[in-house]
Amino acid sequence: MLFKKIDSQTKQLTAICLVLFVIMTFLRPVMFLRPININTMLEQLAEPGLFALAMSITMIAGGINLSIVNIANLVGIVNGIIIRTAITPETTNEQTTIILLICVLVAIGIGLVCGLINGFLIAKMGILPILATLGTQSLFMGISMIITQGRAEGNFPQILLDLGNKNVLAFEGFLGVPLVTVFFFSLFALLCIVVHKTPYGLKLQFYGSNSRASFFSGIDNKKVVYATHLLSAFIAALAGLIIMARTNSAKATYGQIYVFETILICVLAGITPLGGRGKIYNIIIALLALQIVSTGFNMMRISPLIRDSLFGFLLVFSILVDHILRKRRMDKLNQSAIASSKTKQANIQT
Repeated sequence: MLFKKIDSQTKQLTAICLVLFVIMTFLRPVMFLRPININTMLEQLAEPGLFALAMSITMIAGGINLSIVNIANLVGIVNGIIIRTAITPETTNEQTTIILLICVLVAIGIGLVCGLINGFLIAKMGILPILATLGTQSLFMGISMIITQGRAEGNFPQILLDLGNKNVLAFEGFLGVPLVTVFFFSLFALLCIVVHKTPYGLKLQFYGSNSRASFFSGIDNKKVVYATHLLSAFIAALAGLIIMARTNSAKATYGQIYVFETILICVLAGITPLGGRGKIYNIIIALLALQIVSTGFNMMRISPLIRDSLFGFLLVFSILVDHILRKRRMDKLNQSAIASSKTKQANIQT
């Protein structure tokens, strides 16, 4: 009974993920199943996973946010300058902790400001989300380049790097789960509740399905857009902190490929680019599937260019399938409406 309630997209993604896991286990049994490889795969889920969460809610709203990576980079660069300026060899551990807490607040502030800019352009000015966030993508990158002159910020305090590379739940034979991955899963669970179990989530999905109908039903569309882009930018800002802790650097051009990958993850998860439909929990399965493919390609020493080409094909193919399925559903609804109308007319005549 429980299996029947599971979304069909979830079943398909789970089957694909299991097949990919079995294939890689068969092709590279020793390398793929090594504890260090499993640990690395889990660690690598955090960054694209957070960006996928940030992207998903804007896609459910029928839009997109192309600026998420540049928001994260801006957060890293500003905080990198704060750390470089405020922390000296004489700074105590207690003072370093306070400075890092201030950096978290700065990151949240930058994220909210960036989210407000995106929300204002889309909700107030009426600019299409893809154009608005394409513009702010360049804006945020430009600010980062001006601040750093293209240089990277780095040499962060060890306490921050320890958080970014620490493992928890370790036991004999298992290296544990990276702390950043635990943070990602926690945020993922929270976002699932927000989108699927709260009034905001229902308004978000209704607005994404039909913004005109949601307006006439009494939903404040502008508030939904503002809240969505504030939340998206907030998650992107947290991703910026994770990148700092994991890589010990912050750069204006870091991770530009993530924008493409997160769109692919969302589409594979069944979050339609047209908005209004999709389950947040499918993002985990789609993310795992792509991570298995990426790790497998690296183990077999297949060129990253081939991997990127494959991901591009998957994106186009997924969008095409979604379009065909949506068209079929609309045709069935139209045929049903026509049949119902003919039946009513026949009953009236008789």
